[in-house]
Amino acid sequence: MISTPWKAAAIMLAGLAGTYAGAAWAKPARHTALTAERMAQLQQVNSYVNSTIREVSDMEQYGREDVWALPTSGKGDCEDFALLKRKMLIERGWPPSSLSIAVGATSQGEAHAVLTVSTSQGQYVLDNLTSSILSPAQTGHVFHARQSGRGWISASGERTSEPVADLPVARYARTAHASP
Repeated sequence: MISTPWKAAAIMLAGLAGTYAGAAWAKPARHTALTAERMAQLQQVNSYVNSTIREVSDMEQYGREDVWALPTSGKGDCEDFALLKRKMLIERGWPPSSLSIAVGATSQGEAHAVLTVSTSQGQYVLDNLTSSILSPAQTGHVFHARQSGRGWISASGERTSEPVADLPVARYARTAHASP
């Protein structure tokens, strides 16, 4: 999963889904033409990885939090699933610039990472929580940051070297929840 400080901020921001869910998609990556064959590849890769990798936490597998690695042991957590899906799609000819990892929170407030695909028909999400290929809005997740080039872009457009939540928004969330 995402680093511990990021998890806390993501949980605080989960209540602001309607306000910030789409902002992390600003300045999309290169769009790839979406053909029936390409959609079939997305479905095949998503289903294959979801059915062959067993979900375990980084703490259980590595004895520490926040390890991003290909799940070569057959086990991994959400970002490991996303990394393997990205690798497999690149091997099938997908341009790396159309594939990025997005981080945020599930509708239950759990920190989560998914693979996003930028196509001529819009953005799609490959998620280890479902075999369906969905748009970001259909997932029910709140996205706080996504890969952009060699770094990350947050919901407010801030570019960073690691995925982070926007702290001014997190401070607002604490204040908003504290008022009677």
